[in-house]
Amino acid sequence: MTIAKDTPAIRQVSFNTLGCKLNQAETDAIATLFRRRGWQVVPFRQESDLTVINTCTVTGEADAKSRQAIRQAIRRAARTSPQGKVVVAGCYSQIRPEEAASFEGVDLVLGTREKWRILDLLEQIEGNGPDLPLIHVGNIGVAETYDEAPLVSAPIPSGCRTGRTRAFLKVQEGCDYHCSYCIVPAARGLGRSRPLESCLEEVCRLVAEGYREVVLTGVNIGTWQEKGLRFNDLLAAMSRVDGLRRIRVSSIEPNLLTDEIIRLVAERENIAPHFHVPLQHASDRVLKAMRRRYCIADYRAVLERIVTAIPDAAIGADVMVGFPGETEKDFRQLAGTLTDLPLTYHHIFRYSERSSTAASHIIGAVDPVVRKERSAVLREISRQRRRQVARRSIGQTRQVHFERPDGNGSWEGLTDNYLRVKVPVPMALDDPFQPVQLTGYGNSALLGRLSRPAGIPEGAS
Repeated sequence: MTIAKDTPAIRQVSFNTLGCKLNQAETDAIATLFRRRGWQVVPFRQESDLTVINTCTVTGEADAKSRQAIRQAIRRAARTSPQGKVVVAGCYSQIRPEEAASFEGVDLVLGTREKWRILDLLEQIEGNGPDLPLIHVGNIGVAETYDEAPLVSAPIPSGCRTGRTRAFLKVQEGCDYHCSYCIVPAARGLGRSRPLESCLEEVCRLVAEGYREVVLTGVNIGTWQEKGLRFNDLLAAMSRVDGLRRIRVSSIEPNLLTDEIIRLVAERENIAPHFHVPLQHASDRVLKAMRRRYCIADYRAVLERIVTAIPDAAIGADVMVGFPGETEKDFRQLAGTLTDLPLTYHHIFRYSERSSTAASHIIGAVDPVVRKERSAVLREISRQRRRQVARRSIGQTRQVHFERPDGNGSWEGLTDNYLRVKVPVPMALDDPFQPVQLTGYGNSALLGRLSRPAGIPEGAS
């Protein structure tokens, strides 16, 4: 039987996603496409007729994990679904299509643009003929238009009567920056922006379907632009959508975080006071070798403008340790700066060699053991900072978006400024957004109590 898009023979599909939140967002979008065609999406380890692996290639370790995931999917398919098909898609496939296709048991390899055509391409892998696997990977470098994707949801578990309340909305794709360590432009192409009208239509539809929080995602979303409009214009337009309780920006480069954006976040109650601002390093020499577009003084000035306008804002940073040529002095400067900057949390990454990047030719590789040791030091700094910020928040009342029950009579959620909270709630919540008084700290989370009885709308008597 032909696997056609209107009458698919395959009815169950499972997904395995590696890498960033954007990858997870896109996997959920592809799953939505399958559901709309009548497919059943099942957990990855469950028997299925089709297994889709959405791969990552941002580091050498990510490549290794992608290869491991492919092998696992092939073994699982052979054991539980002998007639099942395996599709490898995404960034690793885009960079290394022949390698992805070399695994016996892979039926279809799709690049970063081609994965959106997966349902239409499945008919080409009927049977197990000699022409398999098929490779559909185009030249991402010539992509000039944004590839539209449907909504991407992170549903609230059953028990909250409002149902699904958070969605990830992709507004931008690709990157023009070409940092010396980064392979992302080769995997996703140059920057492209989703049209404003499309973004707003999607937000309105999400609100109509019950979503109350939207997280804006992309590769380099601060570069969003359309006909003279910039990212702050997009953010302002979204904040005016009726019924949208919270907008959160996933990540934005320091040189793109303008005063207009900071002022907008300070003024609009439904834009979360949360900024994720990649740092990467605190040595100007290392930043220059990384081809970053700022110096440490610029970065510090951006953070100072944030905390001046929004004193309780959450500020996160990506930090890379062990970049080629990083000296002990550079590392000490980095550790000291992380201790000194008004950051809420840090994401620590060890440098990973990528043969096709400019950084791979820099002399002075840092020993992997040293990278690991330095990473451990920075992670401890990050853990201490998270505890300090959380404890300073005790006594405040903040709006919490509850996400899930913990099974022990409490619900977990995030404050507007990105602090995790546990609150005793003995019933389902009519409204997942609740004001919470923060009362203590334990087990890596703030503790609190509802400022009004659960289920009673704000302003009700």
